[in-house]
Amino acid sequence: MLCAETGARLRVAPVDDSGQVLLDEYEKLLGPKTRLVSIAHVSNALGTIVPVNAMVEAAHRHGARVLVDGAQAVSHMRVDVQAINCDFYVFSGHKVFAPTGIGVVFGKSEVLDNMPPWQGGGNMIQDVTFEKTLYQPPPQQFEAGTGNIADAVGLGAAIDYLDRVGIANVSRHEHMLLTYATGALQRIPGLHIIGTAKEKAGVLSFIMDGFRTEEIGDYLNRKGIAVRGGHHCAQPILCRFGVESTLRATLALYNTCEEIDLLVAALWDLRQGHNPGLT
Repeated sequence: MLCAETGARLRVAPVDDSGQVLLDEYEKLLGPKTRLVSIAHVSNALGTIVPVNAMVEAAHRHGARVLVDGAQAVSHMRVDVQAINCDFYVFSGHKVFAPTGIGVVFGKSEVLDNMPPWQGGGNMIQDVTFEKTLYQPPPQQFEAGTGNIADAVGLGAAIDYLDRVGIANVSRHEHMLLTYATGALQRIPGLHIIGTAKEKAGVLSFIMDGFRTEEIGDYLNRKGIAVRGGHHCAQPILCRFGVESTLRATLALYNTCEEIDLLVAALWDLRQGHNPGLT
């Protein structure tokens, strides 16, 4: 949308066959005209943990600002925006078990201080006349109108909950589940995991020969197993792997090995034809 509005050119960092960003190729895309680099901290379609520290550092060497999309990262691992040194970090509340419709935008003070408001409304105003408007300092100047108070309280409660559990404990548990599930799924004939980078969060994206993803998703749904089928709002990366859609099982702190066993057993049943009612 920004390119359509401004005439900017969009350049895309390539990935290897495992789904990991090719850092050397990425750096070749950067230059004096680079203004903004946008990076997903974790790929929602592949589970790849992207080397954001190195990518941010490279972008800053070329004078670019960097936005990191942490929607798929914040529920799986500890995030330190100071260590990443990004200019912006954003995530959606529902990814950390908060209500939908609420999220977070972090921005460096030096960047926010030099940005104009993106919309107008109450509360952001320090003084207003018919001739001019004086805005509050950041972050208030970017928060026009009455805030989404109820969902913000819910987001705070969700973050407090994750803090009590301990994000390091969550990461450790999910890594165990990911290792367990990867090994079990790889034993199913004709099942292919899409995204096999060495560094991954608890995301398993896969296809199975002879079945459409919507067929598999419907079959699992009827067995009470919740996965997502489709392109995951990330069609270009799936096209890179020659597929239009995948099934995605996302692991969380509340999942167990027994639940993975149920998923694997259901896929084995489907593979072996024990699937009455499926057309």
